[in-house]
Amino acid sequence: MKYLVFDCETTGLLPSCNVLTAYFIILDENFEVLHELDLKIKHPHYLIFTKALEINKINLVEHDKIAISIEEAYNSIIEFIKKYDTKYSIIGHNIQFDINMLKSNKLITEKDIELYFNKDYIDTYNLAQILKIEKKISRYQSLSLSKLCNFLQITVNCELDFHDAKYDCYSTIELYKKLLEIQSY
Repeated sequence: MKYLVFDCETTGLLPSCNVLTAYFIILDENFEVLHELDLKIKHPHYLIFTKALEINKINLVEHDKIAISIEEAYNSIIEFIKKYDTKYSIIGHNIQFDINMLKSNKLITEKDIELYFNKDYIDTYNLAQILKIEKKISRYQSLSLSKLCNFLQITVNCELDFHDAKYDCYSTIELYKKLLEIQSY
């Protein structure tokens, strides 16, 4: 079994907003990293919410200097996920948001999802909600990725911080492992 972890940083929360960065990690069944893909995507037009750029710490002028086109990004993603002849189990935090953003930005298609992804996604947000219902996590605990990781004392050995796609991917992996541990109590 192979897992695919991914996260996107965007210009806002609406489906019409742009995916600026996307980070993908392929894991083996032991959650060991096999491959990584880091994309910076340039769009012909942007729908920007200034707060999103502040939160994600993205300077759009600098970003566009190194970013690739949507078509190049799509081809890179497909080439990346074709490294293994498998359907991936997807892991993410509030993963449906990222999937929807990738689809609305033409970075994956519905056909790609059918071909390469298992239907049952592993969503750490949903798993944390279940653990709240089971009273294994405080009902007052925020379920944002950063607050859950802080509460569970999860740290990622990386020079980055939350709201960076790479950092969020690695945080999600560690959060998933911790939530599985809590679930087994």
